[in-house]
Amino acid sequence: MDSRTFPPDEEEDVLTKESTFELLYEGRTKKLFQIDRPDQLVAEFKSIVNPDAKKKGKGKGSGALRNEISSYLFEYLEGFHIPTHFVKQLSDTQMLVKRLEIIPIFVRVFNVATGLLAKRFDLREGTKLSFPVIEHYLKNPDATNPWINEFHVYSFRLATPEELRLINRLASKVNAVLRALCERRDLLLASLTMEFGRHKGQILVGDELTPETCVVWDVTNKQKPQRDIFRMDRSDAEDALIELRNRLQRKS
Repeated sequence: MDSRTFPPDEEEDVLTKESTFELLYEGRTKKLFQIDRPDQLVAEFKSIVNPDAKKKGKGKGSGALRNEISSYLFEYLEGFHIPTHFVKQLSDTQMLVKRLEIIPIFVRVFNVATGLLAKRFDLREGTKLSFPVIEHYLKNPDATNPWINEFHVYSFRLATPEELRLINRLASKVNAVLRALCERRDLLLASLTMEFGRHKGQILVGDELTPETCVVWDVTNKQKPQRDIFRMDRSDAEDALIELRNRLQRKS
């Protein structure tokens, strides 16, 4: 069991110098740790190292950058009264979050035709949609996260009709708020993927808000948006994250 000690400078009512946390889950991008409080976890962002980037001596700070971007965006959403699992940023790579009963659904919102949506409906990549499209996917990597509709959600007892309506409303609001933020930064939020969970009877936005879950394009050139420049599998991913962080946090 992985057990560590927290940094000594955290608030005493949340963490103490003697507080320990135990590894609950480790995925490709994050680790989740249980702390002394049963309703809170620590999410630790792992640095995703592209083999090409490693050869160039880069790729060591992507976890810290994703944590910074995600913390900023969660705080930004809270300013619009959108409930999220975010509590506070603890360190360069760690954030304190509310423990969720995860609803096993990925909710994806498309603002332009990209990725699966463009391929499925034979649309030109980048085609502007007259209205955002919301799709749902079963969170099941073994089944390649299949596309599902509301009847699957109810039949499989993934969520109640009331919960799904709330999830869709929250997804729509998150998309509207982040899309407007991106537009003011000469960025286009092409699509985003969200996860939701239950916490003390409330539905909260969970997971992370980074290029792992958001497809963001640079539209500095209004005629030809630069696509995929913030993707995590690029050899210059760390530089791209720095650029995105600076753009998002820019005062304007």
